[in-house]
Amino acid sequence: MSDFVEAVATRARVGAKQVAEILARHGVRESGIVPRPHHLLVRGLEFTGEKSGKSTGQVAFSWDVGTGLWCVTADNLRGKSSILEIIWWCLRGTDALQADVRKWIHQVRLDAEIDSESFTVRVDTRGDQFSGSLAVGSQPNPTTFTSEAEFASVMGTFMMDRLGLEFLRGWRKDSSVPAENEVDSADGQVVVTSWPAFSHALLCRNRENDALLGQTAGGGMMVSLLQMFVGLPWTTTRRDAKAALDMLQQSVRGERRRAQQDLRARGDSLQRLQDQLAEAHQAVADAEATPSLEAAAEAVEQSAAHLAKLTGQHADLVRAGHQTRQAEEELHETLVLDQARLRDLRETAVAQRFFGALKPTCCPRCSTALAELPHAGLDEKHCHICGSAPAAQAPADTSVVEDLSESIAALQEAHRAARTAARQAARDVAASEAALTQARTALSQAQEAVPRESTLRAHLEIARLEGRIEERREAERRAQQPSALSTEEAVLSEAHKEADKRVTAASAALLDIVSAEICRLSIRLGMTELQEVKLQGNGTLRVTKGDSKTTFTAVTPGEHVRLRIATHLALLRVGRESGVGRHPGLLLLDSPGAQETIDVDLAEVLGQLKSICEETPGLQVITATAKRDLATTVIPADRLKAAGPGEAVW
Repeated sequence: MSDFVEAVATRARVGAKQVAEILARHGVRESGIVPRPHHLLVRGLEFTGEKSGKSTGQVAFSWDVGTGLWCVTADNLRGKSSILEIIWWCLRGTDALQADVRKWIHQVRLDAEIDSESFTVRVDTRGDQFSGSLAVGSQPNPTTFTSEAEFASVMGTFMMDRLGLEFLRGWRKDSSVPAENEVDSADGQVVVTSWPAFSHALLCRNRENDALLGQTAGGGMMVSLLQMFVGLPWTTTRRDAKAALDMLQQSVRGERRRAQQDLRARGDSLQRLQDQLAEAHQAVADAEATPSLEAAAEAVEQSAAHLAKLTGQHADLVRAGHQTRQAEEELHETLVLDQARLRDLRETAVAQRFFGALKPTCCPRCSTALAELPHAGLDEKHCHICGSAPAAQAPADTSVVEDLSESIAALQEAHRAARTAARQAARDVAASEAALTQARTALSQAQEAVPRESTLRAHLEIARLEGRIEERREAERRAQQPSALSTEEAVLSEAHKEADKRVTAASAALLDIVSAEICRLSIRLGMTELQEVKLQGNGTLRVTKGDSKTTFTAVTPGEHVRLRIATHLALLRVGRESGVGRHPGLLLLDSPGAQETIDVDLAEVLGQLKSICEETPGLQVITATAKRDLATTVIPADRLKAAGPGEAVW
């Protein structure tokens, strides 16, 4: 057994073998030895595309870089920050590019290496299809991806493996659901820190937020990124144990809540159930003196049989009534249609006779006399208006009308008969329903006549009440707050405490050194009133200036910038000097002269960056700034990508 398992076993007063089993079952990893850091180096970036909107033209950018300090400078909104974002996108697998920039970029290639093993990332966004590949070293077949989700997965898996990073577990409280009490407020879920979170250690944006490192201070992000810069032993163990303990305790709280809800749903108290049990025992004694139940049981049986018979008869009557109503409706519909047809025939015959007898003297539309119309000279067999010769009219055929009239008379008689049958069926159904109601009443009366004090009924009631009392006692036991931690809770709790003690012991001196370095660099960057800085193990930063204590989140935006840059520089420098740094050695620093920092501050920042790169073998810093004159003064021309006034970098 390891010394950590032995220490936890001693603290929890549990056997070492059982402690090891519990820790393994809950995925608590021992991280007493921090893996060696790996070195990430960007070699080159190329991308092409086409601008649209107010900006037009072809995009073609290429930049070869290496170790040390590199800088891209241009006016604001001219593409300098996008260079860093594109590098970060290729390494991370997910982008944070502006929508227009993302639309303009069609093909990207990033060449880089980890521990001298080269890899190339290619991305193609032309058309509607997103695609790309990751080629590593001399491997013959690159890993391809055809969606942004696959891209993120491929890069996440590759970077976590090559940089030797471990997934870190943490616990995030659920603030979206209101807690019913203080205990419920601890509910939440396990969150896992992986490459998308770790990758924030590569990028430093000087934007206004409360995070000292990365983009957010929540969800254990600060601790994860701090672990990237200065790898503290036992941090993973501490987080695993805490997450496992929180999950286990939430499960226990959930079981207790369900038991409490069960108690409320049941309603009856234990005393009430015990009183009912006493009454049931008394009923058993009283039932022993009652006569036999044979007569009452026979009456119930007969009433039930009669009810079953009437139920079947009622169903037949309902079915017959439905068929009768349906037949009556069909006859009525046919009758209405035939009557309408007969009306149409008679009206058509009358109209033909009426209009055929007309002898117009003028045009019915324009009132022109017939003698003046083009067909006025035709004989009487032709129409003097249109000129047509109507066909000889055959004698009217009255047989169709007569046949239809006879059919309608037959239908009327059949409809009257069907309607009478439907009404009779309805009366039969109503009578059957009344008989059913009477039979049900008779059955209920027969059942009520069964003696309540029967011995069998009383014994069944006793058994039921005894079962409910036992269930109630078990529910009350589960609903109670446990007086002590379970064995698993105790082991996980003590594992967290032991790991925390070891983290504190390992980090105290190191964080003091980092804090002193942050303070020294911040003063050089212009915070002349700064007296002391204290970096905590949870990633928070306590600040003392002007004899007043404050925190990183409460200082001015300009002081935010200085403290954030100083923290990155101090962590990189101390991590490398102490040999515990896990940062891969690539830092993308965006706008170090942002906010209200003056030119002297930026010159000092760039000077510090240049110094630390020269002092630290393999370190690579790529920065972007709008202060072109200062950048060209501090950064050698062969390490500078500069755009002229008003010009775009790409």
